[in-house]
Amino acid sequence: MTAVRDSDPDPDLIGGRVLMRRRRALALFGLGASAVAGAALGATRLVKSPQQLRAEQAPPKRSVLTAPAERRALTDTVVLRGLVGAEHTIAFTPQPSGTGLTVVTSVRVRAGQAFRQGAQLLEISGRPLTALRGTVPAYRDLRPGMQGRDVAQLQAALTALGHPTGEPSGTFGAGTKHALDAFYQALGYPVATTGEASEQALDAAIERVHQADRHLTQTLEALDSLLADPPARVAGQPDPLVTAKQEAKFAKEDLDAAKSTRAALERITGPMLPLSEVVFLPSFPGRVEKLTAEAGGEIKPPLMTLSCGALVVRARVSPAERTLLKPGLSVQIISELLGLTAHGVVASIGELAAGEGGERSHPMTVRRTGKAFAERLDGADVRLTVVAASTGHPVLVVPVSAVFAGADGRIGVLRQRPSGQQERVVVTPGMSGDGYVEINPVEDTLQPGDLVVIGAGEQL
Repeated sequence: MTAVRDSDPDPDLIGGRVLMRRRRALALFGLGASAVAGAALGATRLVKSPQQLRAEQAPPKRSVLTAPAERRALTDTVVLRGLVGAEHTIAFTPQPSGTGLTVVTSVRVRAGQAFRQGAQLLEISGRPLTALRGTVPAYRDLRPGMQGRDVAQLQAALTALGHPTGEPSGTFGAGTKHALDAFYQALGYPVATTGEASEQALDAAIERVHQADRHLTQTLEALDSLLADPPARVAGQPDPLVTAKQEAKFAKEDLDAAKSTRAALERITGPMLPLSEVVFLPSFPGRVEKLTAEAGGEIKPPLMTLSCGALVVRARVSPAERTLLKPGLSVQIISELLGLTAHGVVASIGELAAGEGGERSHPMTVRRTGKAFAERLDGADVRLTVVAASTGHPVLVVPVSAVFAGADGRIGVLRQRPSGQQERVVVTPGMSGDGYVEINPVEDTLQPGDLVVIGAGEQL
C-alpha cells in the first residue's frame, strides 16, 4: 500500500492539462494553415499574365446610342425674360424760357398717382404744367397763326375739356385763342401770350389803320365837295376833280394795306401755349411712374416719368433670336413670383439698338390677349415663351443628332434593326425645334418606334 500526500498532484488533473495543451496546439496549427492557404490564394490573384494586363488597360468598347422615331406636333420656341409696364412711357423735363431762376414752386401729384386729362401736374416758376391728350409729342410753342397736327390735337383736347374752338382743325386762329384763354382761366392762371413786342407791333398796326381810315374819310369828303360844286378848270393846271379822285383811291389802298398788316399781326398775336407748360399723352388715365420734383428745388432731368395705356411686356431680343420672331406670334407669359400665367402675342419688334449694358438687341413688345393685365403685375419680371413655329399636327420626328449628310450629299438617318444591323434611310428634313427635326423618308419607310442611331458612347 502506498500512502498519498496532500501535496502530491492529482493524476486526473495532470491528464486533463495535457489534453488541453494538445487541443490548443492543434487549433493554432489549423489557423496557421488557413493563413498560409489564404496568402497563397491572394498571391495567385495578384499575378496576371501580359495578355490579361493588356485587356484590362484597353479603352472600353463603344456602344451604339439610339432613339426611337416618333410622331408629335413640333414647335420651335424662344424663351426670354420681360418686364411688365405701361404701353407708353415719357420722361419729361420742362424748360421754361425767360429770365430768372427756374424752380419748382408747387408739386400737385405724387409717384404712383393716376390722373386725368387736363390735370395740373406741377407749377414751375409760377406757371402750370398740364397733361393733354395727343399722339404728337410737344416740340414747339403753339402760337396763333400756326398750323399742324400738334395744333389739331390741342384743339381736340380743349374741346374734350369743354372749350370748343369752333374753327377748322389744324389752324391756330381766334377760336383756339379764345378756348385756350378759357382753359387757363379754369386752371386759375392767366394765359401766356406771344409777348410784349408782338403786342406793341399789333398796337402800332391798329393805329396805322385808324390813321389810314381818317385820311380816306378826309379825301372822300373833299371829293364829295368837288363833285357837288365842280371848280372851273384852269388852263395848264391839273383838274382838281381828277386829283381828288386819285387821292381817294390812294387813301383807300393805304387803308386796305394797313388792315392787312393788322390782320396778319392779329393772327400771330395773343394767347399761346408754351412748350414748357404742356405734356401730351396718347391716352388717359395717366400715371406718375417716377417723380424727382420737390417744391423749391431746381429743374434736374428727368424731372418726372409718366406712363399711360394698357400694361404690356417689354423684352430685349438678340439678333439671333430676331431671325425666329415676328409680330403676331403666340406668347406664354408666366410670373413665377405671383404664380400667374397668361397668353399674349408679339405686338412689335424694334430696330437693333444698344441697351443699358451696351449690348445691342431689338426691343420687343408683347400684348396680352383677351383681358388686360392685373395692375399688381405692373413692374413684374416675367418669363416669355414665344412659339416661333409649329407644325400644327403630329409629324414624324427624330433627334437632331440622328440626321447626317452622306458622301453623295443626300440627308439621311441610320436605322438600327433588332439584329443590330444598320441601314441608311434617305429623308427630307423639315421644321426643327426643341432638339427634334421633322423628317420625310424618300425611298424607304420609317415607322414610329424604329430606332435611329444618334451617336456612340462608352460601354461601362
